[in-house]
Amino acid sequence: MRDGLRAVVFVLFALCLAAPASAQESGVRLSGNFAGVFGEGHTNIETGGAVGYRFTPRVGIDFKTLVLPDLELGDGSGDGGRAVAFLASFVAEFPATRWLIPYVEGGGGVANVSQSSSIGTPLPRGTGRGIFDRGRQGMDVERISGTAERRRAETDLALTVGGGVDFRIWRGLAVGVNLSYLSLMGNLQDRNLTQIGTRASYRF
Repeated sequence: MRDGLRAVVFVLFALCLAAPASAQESGVRLSGNFAGVFGEGHTNIETGGAVGYRFTPRVGIDFKTLVLPDLELGDGSGDGGRAVAFLASFVAEFPATRWLIPYVEGGGGVANVSQSSSIGTPLPRGTGRGIFDRGRQGMDVERISGTAERRRAETDLALTVGGGVDFRIWRGLAVGVNLSYLSLMGNLQDRNLTQIGTRASYRF
């Protein structure tokens, strides 16, 4: 009899602990991230943010914006550019404790990738003027003092998959680390990037 009473008290205590945890894990969450991006022979920096909603304590969706402001491309010949991606990812969380939350995510979206490169041979200073030409395939060419800067942009299909661990530090505030894979399926060139970073999030 006494053992049965202890079991009932234990179950009620566990339910009391689980109720507020479920309330915190569902609803809206805002997050920001900073990451290093590896791929295409270069290392780049990425920043971004996301807004998400948890339909259940463990399943939800995140809408992300990722920015790579100085994306190095090509074979190291001086090509550079930038990328902005808009993604929607489904997220599944597997809370280990009230403060440790591993998760996996995957989804896709679109990314705008622009690239610029210098072509031609510079002339002595003061011997040329800036001239803008409209090249083929939507590329803008700027000729300055005998050199030309070629710019091209495209909108790519983007796919992502990854995961990480969040550490809840105070109420709805959490910090964590994550690892993800981003594939940009471009018309001119496919790009495969690995992202290793950190994020801070707040769950309402």
